Amino acid sequence: MAERILVLWNQPEEDVYERLREEGPQPLPWDPGQVTPDVGTVAEEMAALVAGLRAGGFEVASENIEDDLDRLVGAIRTHRPDAIFNLVEYFHDESVQETYIAGLYELLGVHYTGNRPLALATCQNKVRTKILLEAEGLPTPDYLMIKKLPVPRDHPLVFPLIVKPALEDASGGIEPESVVIDQETLEDRVGWVLTEFDMPALVEEYIEGREIHAAIIGNDPPVCLPLFEMEFENGGGPEQHWHPRIISFRAKWDPRSEEFYSMDARCPAVGLAPEVEADIRRIALRAYEAMGCRDYARVDLRVDDDGDVWILEVNPNPDLIEGAAFIQCAEASGRGYSQTLCEIARMALERKRRAESRKPHVALPTDLLLREWTLRKQGKGGKPGP
Repeated sequence: MAERILVLWNQPEEDVYERLREEGPQPLPWDPGQVTPDVGTVAEEMAALVAGLRAGGFEVASENIEDDLDRLVGAIRTHRPDAIFNLVEYFHDESVQETYIAGLYELLGVHYTGNRPLALATCQNKVRTKILLEAEGLPTPDYLMIKKLPVPRDHPLVFPLIVKPALEDASGGIEPESVVIDQETLEDRVGWVLTEFDMPALVEEYIEGREIHAAIIGNDPPVCLPLFEMEFENGGGPEQHWHPRIISFRAKWDPRSEEFYSMDARCPAVGLAPEVEADIRRIALRAYEAMGCRDYARVDLRVDDDGDVWILEVNPNPDLIEGAAFIQCAEASGRGYSQTLCEIARMALERKRRAESRKPHVALPTDLLLREWTLRKQGKGGKPGP
């Protein structure tokens, strides 16, 4: 019998890409000679993912939980999956609740793909991530965390700086204005983050250089896939024309914005010195393990003009839609889309098999002293073995 996979995802509101498709191609506000592209809808992306898993021989069901906890639990009880393919990235519009959804799977005793609650929570906290990376001797830009204004003027950081909401992901709060060049603009941007996001601001030194993403898959051991490079248009140049090369929120998600067209990608990355590429792979794998990642993650890095490598972020459970950076890296390694998804699913299924093989034929209490007492009552004598 085919193993059962339940794909869980969360789209409680209308899909803006469906609305854009209904409008048809529209002239871009910033260039009437171009029109908005046709961007895949969430439903289409989920259908492609389900088809990829079915192509691997799994019996697959899919459920949009729509911010409804009863619906989530009901889907698990109805489908009784061997494993959940976890694609829930937020709940009640709170990205931090991604952690709680994974915790719920654990409380229900159902196995699932991807990262555990501790890794999800830790990586979402950008300051905590940097502290842990530093403790492991891994390179990350110098930084400050600011909880209230004013920003100290005697800080040791060197401009330009980038200001980020400390607890957001998916480039939330990242805009061209996030990179600041003096104390006045720093103060303004920190104030904006504190007000708009109601959370501390992470201020770190902006690293000019090549942006490399390292996709990592697996556990024993994890494998670093071919590297992905994000290429920016019109970056650098004379000082009076300089502007930052960053992946903003609109560059990722808004096909009507000029920023959406300011980037391209190359996979695998080319032209990296062998020793630099080796450093990237080594640092990315160490970061994956330092943050307690499992199954798959993406480490975003920069390589400066001196060839030094800097970790920007560690992203557990990165996007798995066709065309996403992680999938491009997997395909560059020779894995097809279906093969990559099935490889991730099998990691969860293997955990299920291991857990079942460890279960004793006769259930014993989990409390150590009660277990010892039970064994004595059964006439088996002293302390239970390991």
